[in-house]
This record gives sequence, structure tokens and C-alpha cells, in this order.
Amino acid sequence: MKILNLHGFMGEADNKNYKALCEIFSADDIISPKLYYKETSPEEILQQLSEMVDSDDFVFVGQSLGGWYADKLSRKFARPCILTNPCYYPHELDIITTSGIPDEFEKQYRGLTTQDRNKRAYTLCSDDDTILPDNYADCLKLSDCVTRVHGSHSTIENIKEHLGETLTEIKNDNLLQFLGRGSAFSDKHNSAFFTENNEFVLIDCPATSYQKVKKMDWEKYDNIYILITHTHGDHSGGVGTMLQFVWFASGMKKKVTIVAPSAAVKDDLLLLLMRIEGCEQEWFNIITADELHKDWFVAAVPTTHTRPLEGKCFGYHLNIHGNNIIYTGDTATLEPFKPLLTKGSFLYTEASYYKSDVHLHLKDILPELVQLTESGIHVYLMHIDVEEEIREMIADTPLKIVTLYG
Repeated sequence: MKILNLHGFMGEADNKNYKALCEIFSADDIISPKLYYKETSPEEILQQLSEMVDSDDFVFVGQSLGGWYADKLSRKFARPCILTNPCYYPHELDIITTSGIPDEFEKQYRGLTTQDRNKRAYTLCSDDDTILPDNYADCLKLSDCVTRVHGSHSTIENIKEHLGETLTEIKNDNLLQFLGRGSAFSDKHNSAFFTENNEFVLIDCPATSYQKVKKMDWEKYDNIYILITHTHGDHSGGVGTMLQFVWFASGMKKKVTIVAPSAAVKDDLLLLLMRIEGCEQEWFNIITADELHKDWFVAAVPTTHTRPLEGKCFGYHLNIHGNNIIYTGDTATLEPFKPLLTKGSFLYTEASYYKSDVHLHLKDILPELVQLTESGIHVYLMHIDVEEEIREMIADTPLKIVTLYG
């Protein structure tokens, strides 16, 4: 992980964020340039900063006006940012507009400022900020994760601890990357991926996920796996197209390995792929979970979902970068997964706003999920039907909705 640290309007390159970051990371991994806001246009500064981003593992940290730039870079490069008392509307802040900057700079700030929420922004907002006294409301509108902290505009108490905790949170949030987090009737069906030992592992492959994966740099990986939880179309509808694409786009050199959670599901997948979609056996490999011997794989976990697929629905127990990961898939119960949860585990569980017999009803399961977080388990919600309602239900809890990739 590399850090690009951006100071505020009247700040310096070695600001308090930089000094705190140097106690967490090697200074070699931190870039903290001196920025000449009064003399350089916003467009020029963004271009200069963009040229410093030479890898795909950057996290952008910005204080005050630097937060405005960190937010822009986060959106451009689809990477997380940490914003400390960010100035989201520089064209409306007197300390900037009356500083003597050219009118053209103010116009650029106005034109480049966005109003929509950055889902990769982690914001620290001080309770005694006299420069931006009403900033908390703006932070809530523009950042997905806002934490109230003690301090003034430029001095946040215990800033090292806050930055360290937030960077850990960013790392945790990116163990599984989600291509979609929606339920069956959504636009982006639930599917996630991770990489380990130069292998790309996709959990389920609906058509909406295939459309994203084909644009990624999938060719650089030694092996590609698709773990199937069950054969509903919003989980397996893109598998055939995905394996054909990889086979032919690689010049018939690379195969997808499909992992079925059981022999019965393997038979169903072969029927789907070969009899219905007309795939050739040479285009792919297919194995059952008990034949998969990888450090990142522990087991397929049978669970209960719909009656027509009784005995054919599974979650997965994984070990990603040394972390205990439980992925429920579609399930009507948490019972099969509870024995696998230990302190520090990551539980990715479906959550439904509407009550049914085949999904976990969040209203019913919410107290138990909160209790799990209190026992030291990280709980993330996926396969969501009504996102805004669910977001409101968990607003005052430690639960999180999974972050979307890209």
C-alpha cells in the first residue's frame, strides 16, 4: 500500500497527517508533495497528482482542501481515500475565495466539485472545527463512512490512532471485492472476487459480473476459478459466457476452473454448460469443492435456501490473506455458519428488507448480527434488495454494506 498525502490550503507537506502516517508506514511508501494552491489551477494540480499515481494500491489522504483533491483522485482511480475535515466546496469558502486566487481557479473548483457520494471515502470530522463549523452534514452527504472525532480543523486528537484504524478498515473492506451486491431483481447481481498467489477467484458469475471481469486485467493471473454457490440465474447465468471468453480471448491457452460445491451441483452445471449453452469440454475445467486443494480454500458449507434447490445451495469457508472468511451465499439461516466464526472473522451475509422464507430478514436477524460484531466479528451485508432502507436500518450499528469494486 502506498499513500499520497495532501495538505490543506495554508498547510505544509510535512503536516500532522504526514507525521502520523510516518509512524505507521515507512516514509518510502508515502508521497507528500508541497502544493501551491494559490499559484496553480485545480486542473493543473490534479494532473500533477495523477502523474504520481504509478500503481493500483494507492490510498489518498487529504486534509481540508487537500481532502477535495483526495476525493477527486479516489473517484478517478477507484481507490479509497481518507479525508480529515475535508473542504468539499472550496468555491464557497471565504478563506479560499478571498485569498487572491484567480477567478478562473474559483470557476474550476465550482465546475469540478461533485455532489454525489463517494463510496470509497472514509471521513474524519472534528467536533470543534471553526473553519468548517457545519461540515458534518456535508460529510454525510458526500462520504459513505463518517466518524466524529475530537479536535479543531487542523488538529485532530489522537490522529495516529484514527488514521491507523481507518487504514485497517480500508484493508478489511477490500478483502473481498464486490462486482455487485444486489438481489435477484437488481441491476448488479451479487458476486465477489479476490486474488491470492497470482490466482483470480470469482464467487458466482452472473451476467452482470462477466461484463465487469472481461474489462479487467484477468490475463495476468496464472489461474482463474469460479466458486458456484447455487445455480439460480443471478448467480450462475454468466458462467458459460465467461469461460468461453477466457478460452478464446487467450488464444485457447487459458481455462477457467469451475468449482461446484457438490457432485449434484456439478452435474447440473454440466447440463447447463454443455447441453443448454453448447460449450465444449476442452474450454474449461470443472471440479467439486472436495477436489480443490488450495491454501485459500477451506470448505463448501451446505445451507438452506429455496425448496427446488434443496441440498444444492452452499456458502463458502475461505482463508484470504490469512483471514477467516465466511461467505453465506443465499441462505435462509445463519446456523451452518456460526460454528465457523471466531474472533476476528469476516462474515459476508445476505440481508433482505422484505420478509420471505428463502432469505435472511434483516429486521429479524439484526440483533444477532450486532451481537456478533460485539464479539469481535466483522459483519458485511450483501445480496441486498432495498439498499436505502437497509442502510437506514444499520445506520447506528457497526454493520457495513459491502463496497462495490470500480
